[in-house]
Formats: sequence, structure tokens, C-alpha cells
Amino acid sequence: MTQDGRIDFLYLNEQDMIDAGVLNMQECINVMEDVFGILSTEDYRMGGRENNSHGMVVSFPDEPEHESMPANGPDRRFCAMPAYLGGEYRIAGCKWYGSNLDNKDKNLPRSILTMNLNDADTGAPLAFMSANLLSAWRTGAIPGVGVRYLAKPDSKVVAVLGAGAIGSSTAIALLLEAKNAEVFKIYDVDESQSQILKEDLEE
Repeated sequence: MTQDGRIDFLYLNEQDMIDAGVLNMQECINVMEDVFGILSTEDYRMGGRENNSHGMVVSFPDEPEHESMPANGPDRRFCAMPAYLGGEYRIAGCKWYGSNLDNKDKNLPRSILTMNLNDADTGAPLAFMSANLLSAWRTGAIPGVGVRYLAKPDSKVVAVLGAGAIGSSTAIALLLEAKNAEVFKIYDVDESQSQILKEDLEE
């Protein structure tokens, strides 16, 4: 919010997010490590009765009564995932996504995500962001934190199951943290996806 009371916020499309550093996996792992520390002190709030719900889902009936209403289908839903995070961040926000497996036939991701951030005191919007990369890299960073604390330092073999968006981001995180790895194994039910990830990692 500006000093004269006007509400203003950043709009960041996917390229803006890339330019801002969303693909910096090492920094993402570091931030997720910080977030786990904040969660351990319970300096956070989410939705639901217990203030700990992962989100609220809108789904559809198999046979809608209304002609214009979407029908149920594989992975077809909308989901709102609000939260407040304290610590040094002290910010509120919500990840919102729509999901439909049929999106693949339209050359679109199964889930299409956006994220908005709000001032924790006033509720004023701070940013509205494209969030597919943000969500994938955040998710991939979590196993990176796990490797940092739980893996044997001399581990030589690393593996991922699934070579889609999450598998790809996880692979990058694992390679950054498993510093002595010599062999990387990839499995996906679609072998071509494994090949694509292999080539990306080699590059």
C-alpha cells in the first residue's frame, strides 16, 4: 500500500518470477529450512477449525443438475490454500489452483496455480504471482532439506520416482545437497519423461 492510501501491488507473470529468482533452488532450500524452524515454534496459521488445514477444495458432482456446471472428472477441482507465516516473513497469502487432467489435451499443465501475498496487518495485497514454478520448486526443495539433515554424507546413488515438474525440481534439489553422488537414477511410467529429465540434468 502506498503512503497516500492507494492500494498497489506487484503482478508477476511466469517470466517475471524467473527473473526474480524462482528457479534458484539453493536459495529455495535455505528458505524452506527457515520455514521448518518457524513451523516448529508454531508461529503460523492456516485455515480450518484447528488452524492447520492444508486447504479447502471445491469439487463437482458426477451428474450436475445445472447445465453450465462442470462435471466431475480425473483430478478436477479447485483449491484455496490460505496461510499466515510468522518469523522474519510475517506475511499472509493464499495459493489458488484449478486442476483438470484433461488440461493435458489442451497443452496445459494439469494444475494451474496463482499465489497472492497480503500485508499481515492491513490485509492489503502485496503481490499476485504466477505460481506453477513457485509451487514446484518449493515442493522440490523439501526433499533437499531432508537430504541436508538425514542423508548419509557419502551417499553415492540418488533416485527420483516421477520425472514431471515435481520430480524435476526434486532432482535438482537432491543433486545440490547430495554433493558426493555419482549415480542418478530416474524412473517414470512415461520413459520419454525420464529421458527429458536426464538430458536436462546433463545440460
